[in-house]
Amino acid sequence: MKHKLDKYEQEIESNFEKQSSIKNQEDFNFFQNAAKTHLKKKQSITIRVAEQDIETIKIKASKLGLPYQTYINMLIHKEATKL
Repeated sequence: MKHKLDKYEQEIESNFEKQSSIKNQEDFNFFQNAAKTHLKKKQSITIRVAEQDIETIKIKASKLGLPYQTYINMLIHKEATKL
């Protein structure tokens, strides 16, 4: 099932793809709260990942102002929901 994004949602998606940070404090707070709520419903897993990959992920997450584990979760979710 493919969803059509409205203008606001498309802006968020585009910023994610460009690795842009969220500058609007209200939007930042909304996404931070959504991430915290989402994390409460998580299952822990253990995986082995190349050290260089983790460092790259940490840098990208930092540029977005996110914890790296949240960023990894966002990437997994994005791939898991693709058709």
